[in-house]
Amino acid sequence: MISYLEGDIELLKPGFTVLKVGGVGYKVFVTPEFAEKLHENTFAKMYIYTQTREDLTALYGFATYEELEFYELLISVSGIGPKAGMNIIAAASVDKIRASIVNQDPTLLSSVSGVGKKTAEKVVIELKNKVGATGSIFDQGNNEKTEDVYEALLGLGFKPMEAREAISHMPEDCVTPESKLKYCLASLNKR
Repeated sequence: MISYLEGDIELLKPGFTVLKVGGVGYKVFVTPEFAEKLHENTFAKMYIYTQTREDLTALYGFATYEELEFYELLISVSGIGPKAGMNIIAAASVDKIRASIVNQDPTLLSSVSGVGKKTAEKVVIELKNKVGATGSIFDQGNNEKTEDVYEALLGLGFKPMEAREAISHMPEDCVTPESKLKYCLASLNKR
């Protein structure tokens, strides 16, 4: 799975770019806001979400890891596919979207192309307890090495949504990376 790329912008079109990495051009879908920061024949780096299906492999690029993380959280909701997730990220800043979810206000989400009122309400209901003031599962006080645990769980084949769910329910007495991973694995194996 590709999670990060850096190279030269070979081509820039509405909605996507071709990023040349080591002589290979990768078509990466980006938001209009991110595209404005990119210029052809210049160096760029981006965090990548890789969508793989039987008939398709698509790459979605983000300027920051926070955007990628939030995007993965959005598309974990049934009814929000990769394109709708990109439309949501393009509609407003991550902080603004997060605030609308925390405040249980689906108005911003329902105004996005490809997201209906019921789907927007579903996003709010499913994510309101998963995003906080900062929204990151790694911002809890006892989570110095939680990001490493998250990456380890992904490396073991768990889906981002499953890993986040296990981490979000981790008790405060899990302070070492080993105890955190052990708890998460036990939790995920019970399902």
